[in-house]
Amino acid sequence: MSSDQQGDQKPLMQPFSVMEPEEKKEQAYNSSKYEGKCVDPRLMTFCITNFVINVGISQIAPFYPGLAADQAGLSYSQIGLVFSINPLGSILFSFVIGSFIQVWGRKKCLMIALAVQSSVQILFGCLNFMTDNKALFFSMSLISRFFQGMSRSVYSTVTFAYVPMFWPGEFQKKLAIMETMTALGLLFGPMIGSVLNYAFGYSIPFFVIAIFFLCAEIPTYTQLPPDSTLKSFEKKKKLPIGKAFTSIKVIVTIMNVMSITAGYTYFNPFFINHMQSFGISENIAAFILTIPAIFYIGMVNIIPKIGKYVKKTFMMSLALMICFSGNMLEAPFWGEGNTLASVIIGLILVGVSQSFSMIPSIPQISEFLAPVVTDPQFKNNLTDMASALFIMSMGCGSLVGPLLGGSVYDGFGGNVNLLGSPPQELIDQEREAFRGAMICLGLWQLVAATLFFFFGDGYKGWSDCCRTCSTGQNPSLDEGQQLTKPLNDDTSDEVMSDNDTLSSEASVGNDNDLLQGPPKKTITIRKEAL
Repeated sequence: MSSDQQGDQKPLMQPFSVMEPEEKKEQAYNSSKYEGKCVDPRLMTFCITNFVINVGISQIAPFYPGLAADQAGLSYSQIGLVFSINPLGSILFSFVIGSFIQVWGRKKCLMIALAVQSSVQILFGCLNFMTDNKALFFSMSLISRFFQGMSRSVYSTVTFAYVPMFWPGEFQKKLAIMETMTALGLLFGPMIGSVLNYAFGYSIPFFVIAIFFLCAEIPTYTQLPPDSTLKSFEKKKKLPIGKAFTSIKVIVTIMNVMSITAGYTYFNPFFINHMQSFGISENIAAFILTIPAIFYIGMVNIIPKIGKYVKKTFMMSLALMICFSGNMLEAPFWGEGNTLASVIIGLILVGVSQSFSMIPSIPQISEFLAPVVTDPQFKNNLTDMASALFIMSMGCGSLVGPLLGGSVYDGFGGNVNLLGSPPQELIDQEREAFRGAMICLGLWQLVAATLFFFFGDGYKGWSDCCRTCSTGQNPSLDEGQQLTKPLNDDTSDEVMSDNDTLSSEASVGNDNDLLQGPPKKTITIRKEAL
């Protein structure tokens, strides 16, 4: 009898208790339960896993080229292809990752990505048993790096999309923390890989990381909420990624990120060989290779403060010029002064340029997408699209950089063995090849900088910066100068009413809070975004 009554009551209550607000209430609970804690376990999970993923990518730089060239017999062009195939997986999958996220859900995508990461690390760790068979060694290197890049694209895209959902008022700060962990992974990757390889052999660095990824499945499953409770999750909706390429501003921004990334990855296949021309061992060269990441870390938390006074387009345009200057200093185009000091100074500038480009990229891409993606049903998903395009841009730079760098380096005659005590003529030949390869990179970056300046609103950023310097007054920043701008994609009345409902639930019985608290501020932001 009581069950019948419950069955009768449920339809009667339905008009007065709609399910969608209940889902929003659950979302508010899932977010608020972490408030007041010293460490947010969700942020910790993202940061540590992001760190280890980048360790797994960068740790091969000190010792894999030697194994591949000396024992397996690969050329530097082939080694460059192995480095490049990783971002190729990221690029190809970035075109469809948005659809997979919408169909499978963010949480499931993260767990699958971790399982794939673990598997490919084990495969790459077994390559030292395949050096007698060049074809097998080369093919397994390509396969493992390809799937590593594909799964990294999934993890990075999803976690970047989570940030504005979990921390709507601290998007800029949390993104800076995660970017710092990315740089730390790139920084300590060569060190960790070199030390573990020296102490325990080739396979151990990869097996250790594989075990970590399996363990990371636990906090990923327990700390992240179900996708159905997240407001911007709309199942089986295909994002119009193709529309992004109808905007010249989006295209040149992608080229900007791509060129900056290539400035760091271009010389990965042959950097160790170049350091040997100065008599530097492989282990010491691994530490020198971390210089850009060190200065990236130092700058990444300063960039948000700079962003309060200049436009994002200025920062991204400046980044390319700094990166170009650094690459030219690494191998002076005038033909003299190719010294270890010039290489180190150039690496410092490359690291600084990374921070000026990477931090503003996602909100800038999201802002450029807004006029292109006009369908209201996709306004909640601009962050997903911007994250996917950002990962794709970095993937393009990481793909083209080593592939082009290794090929050009070989073309200029850099494929020489400098182990032991090589004659001076071989050293000069290698340095000339390095200089020629870096000049080609510089020309590429000049073209990208010019396109972004004229077609990516770079000139507006420089104009406002010059006006600020001359008048001493801050320029009127563009919409979305605050890096929380992607949250303002929810411009529909329905979204604003949902926010009002959530805020009113948090302040029941206090009408003044409803008029003066978060709902009022939220609606103001939405109107400014319009």
